[in-house]
Amino acid sequence: MNRLVCIVEGHGEVEAITSLCYLVMSHLGVTGWLVDKEPIRQPRSALVDGRLPGPKRPARDEGIIRAMKLARSRKAQAALLLCDEDDECAAVWGPDATERMRKLVPNSLAVMAVREYETWLLLARGMIDLGSLGIYGPEKIRDAKKAMRLLVPGYLPTTHQLSETRGIDVAFLRSQSRSFDKFVRSIEMLCGTPADHG
Repeated sequence: MNRLVCIVEGHGEVEAITSLCYLVMSHLGVTGWLVDKEPIRQPRSALVDGRLPGPKRPARDEGIIRAMKLARSRKAQAALLLCDEDDECAAVWGPDATERMRKLVPNSLAVMAVREYETWLLLARGMIDLGSLGIYGPEKIRDAKKAMRLLVPGYLPTTHQLSETRGIDVAFLRSQSRSFDKFVRSIEMLCGTPADHG
């Protein structure tokens, strides 16, 4: 079996990313791949170079090299890095991070979630549910975690992100979020399986 190793920035994503990848792989019809059950977590400060002015900050070498050495030690055939966009520019950070990753694991990609992982969870609920709670334009919300608490009282990433992720309809969410569609296409590219766009 081929091994996909994921790198994430948040504790909640450590719990949820494996499940999300398997949902996407099922959507794509991927076979012959497993997702490493222990995602590598690096703090945002190790992934995005905060020493430079935003919003077009590049990736930060130290954290990416550390993560990729770990991925390589796990015999990764592919590596996928997911980071929240927040106020950064995904078009700058993503290609820069990918280039750095590929120095150690050639089959690698970096993706940013616009604006954060919870934005995907909000969009997965559908606009009718969100509109009834006064949530409009989830990709413009600065604090998607706060908005999630309107849907899931007491929402905490480490407690609720996995269960919310398991409820995602991949095809629907792809239609709602360009950054999630990029995440799906990244897994398609890494695993070498044509995506089902139906």
